[in-house]
Amino acid sequence: MRECKINQYKKAVILFTTLLFFSLNGYGKQFNFLHIIIDDLRAQGLSVYGKKTMETPNIEALASTSIIFKKAYINIPTCGASRASMLTGLYGRQDRFREYTSRLDKDAPETVSLPAYLKDNGYQTLSFGKIIHTKTDSPHVWSNHPWRSSLSDYRNAENIEARSRNSCITTGACAPSGLGKAPAFEIVDEADNRYPDGDVSDAASAMLEYLNKLAKKEPFYMAVGFVKPHLPFAVPKKYWDLYDSESIKVSEVQFKPKGAPPDAWMKSGEIRNGYTGIPAVGDPWENNLPEELIKTLTHGYYASTSFTDAQIGKLINALDNLEVASNTVVILSSDHGFSLADHALWNKHSLFNVATRVPLLVRLPEEQDAGSVEGVVEYVDIYPTIVDLANLRLPTHLAGISLKKHLYNPELPTKEAVFPRYQQGDNVTTERYSYSAYFGKGANSSKMKGHMLYDHLKDPLETINVVDDSEYADTVLKLQTLLLEHITQNDPKRVLEISDFIKSKF
Repeated sequence: MRECKINQYKKAVILFTTLLFFSLNGYGKQFNFLHIIIDDLRAQGLSVYGKKTMETPNIEALASTSIIFKKAYINIPTCGASRASMLTGLYGRQDRFREYTSRLDKDAPETVSLPAYLKDNGYQTLSFGKIIHTKTDSPHVWSNHPWRSSLSDYRNAENIEARSRNSCITTGACAPSGLGKAPAFEIVDEADNRYPDGDVSDAASAMLEYLNKLAKKEPFYMAVGFVKPHLPFAVPKKYWDLYDSESIKVSEVQFKPKGAPPDAWMKSGEIRNGYTGIPAVGDPWENNLPEELIKTLTHGYYASTSFTDAQIGKLINALDNLEVASNTVVILSSDHGFSLADHALWNKHSLFNVATRVPLLVRLPEEQDAGSVEGVVEYVDIYPTIVDLANLRLPTHLAGISLKKHLYNPELPTKEAVFPRYQQGDNVTTERYSYSAYFGKGANSSKMKGHMLYDHLKDPLETINVVDDSEYADTVLKLQTLLLEHITQNDPKRVLEISDFIKSKF
């Protein structure tokens, strides 16, 4: 009898301990989610990711109560494709998520996206600003019609007219988007809410207040997308004034990395073909922008980042003054990084670290110390993490893994590698190394045209390609093996295309 009571006591202790663990770690709760997505925001230059070059006090404040993923990477360094990958939880392939115009409804029509899955499971899903790249893509996944600002990127009347589609038609000076060409930057003394992102932060803050007042509070997933620091660098003058123009530090690596393969270069077409006052594409690895213009554009990127930081502060302050804050997870992410003359390149569209490494912060609603996860993670992990935090069953199609356990124990090891890719280039990145292989097209698709390896421990700015250095031979083989395993699992058609490369390695 006494032994029976002891066993019952042990079972009760185990049950209590288990319930306590799950309670402390968010199990059984219906969290709300505020997911902030920032266009073109790179990790480099943010104080929480190392050397500070930009004024972002609100991101710093959020980071002080968040888990910071120090080595987070996007999976495709271009807007539409990156967002489609993140919101579907799928990797890009040769036939999916390739361009900035990529759409969920065309590239992955049978896949249930993150907002659709949450909506199907009782969540109110809301979109403010730029979330899915194309306005008409998959509006049914949201509980309300997606809200976007109708304001122009510019405030100067001449610039507004120059940017219009009508200007493109009448003058023939057209950006790749089909709009007219206007300057890459603008400095006007205007209020924040006279620009799209200020308008978005006002609208999203008002919606948070409305949700807080509802008698019946359904859990919500609210995605808020800020466009800046995307071009054009047009934000209120006060954000330009945060920086001394004479003290702006331009990229210290405005040159081709030693030994970089030709295919690692890209034309920086977004800035060179889309805006006035920017020199046309020159020879490969030639920056051909005057130093003063490089400094002004860098200044504009910094000012635009500070402007968005202010909108983040407004949004977080609005949330924290409401009752719903006590049950809301805040996630801050980007869609890709951005080159500011780094390696003589601009914009994204490359497999260099400055374009693929991005911020990722997660603030849980419970009282919790800030922490850092040092291992590599990738944006396909965001979908399963949110679903796991919502205590829902993970969809079977997801390519990424949940990071929930890392939020409660940041010291846990992460996955071994992450896998960005762009066009004909495939990349594998680990905590120390980045390896990229570039393949041909059509009849030459099975041929590797070039490859590069960077040792981030010795060369964090990626200035020397060490892929042919005998010291790294074993590392190259290991990373090639990881990359081929990834391609075999996630893009089987591509295996046939690169069969010659596989045969040469194994």
